[in-house]
Amino acid sequence: MHYSSSNLCFSSPNFISRYLIVIDDIGREQWSTINSIFENNSKSSRILLTTTIQSTANICSHGNGYVYQMNTLGEEDSKKIALQEVRSPELEQGSMTLLQKCGGLPLALVSVSDFLKCSGEPTGERCAELCRNLGSHLREKYGHDNFAELRKVLMHNYDSLSVHAMTCLLYLGVFPNNRPLKRKVVIRRWLAEGYARSDSLRSEDDIADETFKALVDRNIIQSIDTRNNAQVKTCMTHGIMHEFVLHKSVSQGFIATSSRDHPRPHAYVNNACHLSIHGGNVTDSEASDEDLSRVRSLTVFGKAGDAISYVRKCKLLRVLDLEECNDLEDSHLKHIGKLWHLKYLSVGGSIAKLPSSIDGLHCLETLDLRRTKIKTLPIEAIILYHLAHLFGKFTVDKDDLNNANKMSKAMKFLSGNKSNLKTLAGFVAKEMRGLLQLMVHMRNLRKVKIWCGPVANGSNYASDLSKAIQEFTKVPMDNVGARSLSLDSEECSQDLLSSLAFEPCPEDSKYDVRSLKLRGKLLQLPPFVTLLSGLTELCISSATLTRNLLSSLINLRNLLYLKLIASELEKFEMKSGAFPSLRRLCFAVQSFASSLPAIEQGALPNLVSLHLLCPGLVGLSGIQIRHLRHLKEVMVDSGVPDQTRQDWEQATKNHPNRPRLVLHKSGVRVETEGPGNEEASAVREKRKICVVQPSSDEGLDSSLKKMRLSSDSSSRLQVIVQSTSSSGH
Repeated sequence: MHYSSSNLCFSSPNFISRYLIVIDDIGREQWSTINSIFENNSKSSRILLTTTIQSTANICSHGNGYVYQMNTLGEEDSKKIALQEVRSPELEQGSMTLLQKCGGLPLALVSVSDFLKCSGEPTGERCAELCRNLGSHLREKYGHDNFAELRKVLMHNYDSLSVHAMTCLLYLGVFPNNRPLKRKVVIRRWLAEGYARSDSLRSEDDIADETFKALVDRNIIQSIDTRNNAQVKTCMTHGIMHEFVLHKSVSQGFIATSSRDHPRPHAYVNNACHLSIHGGNVTDSEASDEDLSRVRSLTVFGKAGDAISYVRKCKLLRVLDLEECNDLEDSHLKHIGKLWHLKYLSVGGSIAKLPSSIDGLHCLETLDLRRTKIKTLPIEAIILYHLAHLFGKFTVDKDDLNNANKMSKAMKFLSGNKSNLKTLAGFVAKEMRGLLQLMVHMRNLRKVKIWCGPVANGSNYASDLSKAIQEFTKVPMDNVGARSLSLDSEECSQDLLSSLAFEPCPEDSKYDVRSLKLRGKLLQLPPFVTLLSGLTELCISSATLTRNLLSSLINLRNLLYLKLIASELEKFEMKSGAFPSLRRLCFAVQSFASSLPAIEQGALPNLVSLHLLCPGLVGLSGIQIRHLRHLKEVMVDSGVPDQTRQDWEQATKNHPNRPRLVLHKSGVRVETEGPGNEEASAVREKRKICVVQPSSDEGLDSSLKKMRLSSDSSSRLQVIVQSTSSSGH
């Protein structure tokens, strides 16, 4: 066999009874070329492939292979590589931030180690200096080029992107290092900046989402947490890549940053499109000396100080993110209405009221008030012409509701189908006339979250709520738009959601919601849920999940994702044929006395992921996973007893697919095992070992366990793919 980056040549292996073939950094086209060669070969043969692209790994492993996501090195291993044998309290303290930026990547750690060796005896002070200037070393050569190989890898990842994706990646430099980012926030900011413009029939939203997925696929953006439907919820740019991106964007005048560690050169601000301030070390006199006419986005983290004066100077501002600005006050927003180009506004701090000038933001598309103290909203904020996404927990201002002229204007605006509002998440529905009445006329809504207030006897509250939800869920038969509804009735009586009555749907329409979240005192499944023909994602949260409610869920045969949250779970059985479409199932149960449902053979035939976030889980709790033939992942709470974890390790090891076992702790996924189910400690300490599924031949398996990736390969975020012949494992 001969392999190079440009070609692959194989002599036929058909005459060989069994073989092991290892190909590093394979591409999708290369796999398509050679795949047919291995179709009809022996069970004991193995092909081990590595790639940095997740989609390539998925294609190579399709069928009877599997994917192993390489872990980065832990803290102790990182210190051993970067600091060698030198150890002192001063060095460990001074090197902490530097090691965090390396993020456990061996090539980065080796580069740092070589640099420190060249500089003489390593000290914490030298580590801190290197940390401040690390981005410069990643961008260009300085003296002894210890970072040449690392720079080559980073440049390859960057240059492999489209021009459009490069711009979106550079934009991530506005966020601080090691800062978790919400996927939807990133995408909305890209859209506001105009970085997802479409020249085809595809929407800008789809293009932005595709760009995000491409960055995740290449492991440039790392997923931290996922939603119920397996989509990335929060993410983060790896420390080394973030440093590379930040300095590249700053050197190009694309971004200007200001922080205590990196004072801001005036020339960069005068030419930058995007300004990011970390720590509030900018004075008003500094702001007055600079030309901010080109700044299109301003992002402030921590205390703003005098930097808040930047706002009124940035006349062309499109994005204003003050969500994590700790010293923001109402008075700081008094001139907000003059930012006529503003498309994205996110505020936090002590803001309790929006100024009346908010109606001047004619271009505003996203208004995020979730971090504020705002409880009432002026009606002008709801009827902004271009507003698409509105976030918070509010009601309509009482004075506006009692103002006949304002209500008439709002009704006319909404009834005329002028509103572009797609996301309303969310508002508090109360007894008085308010957003429930206005919501009926919002025809473009796709996502709604409602907090249901207490219900008074004899009121029309339940009727108004029913009508609003009914109108939201009623769509034409040919409509394929995904709708999401979240109802929180925790403050209401347990029969509120059960009392929601829907009228028969017209022949040319249907009731359709793809994602539904219900929270409250639920004893049974609300009747309207069964009318939602397109429901694929369901999350139910209740103090007690009754057998009656759980049994009725089986009728939802199109469900793909189901999450059940409760303090107590009544006994329940999933019989053969239950949930034929379900791909992901999650139980989050707090009670130590609760038992998980029994799963009969034939139930959950397409389940891929099983999450058991139950601290009181004892052993397997009667759950047998061997017959779940498509299972790829099992997640358990990190607080379970050691014996329970060991039981699940053994269960996943005995499963034909070798599903990975993941520990869950406060939204953090920690993969304890890879294929072969080695002990967690072994994975942490020997992450460069390629462990694959054992074959029927123990000799072959033991030889595989001794294999190690090259230092260059292990420095990348990789996926190991094991593919067997089509005849089976």
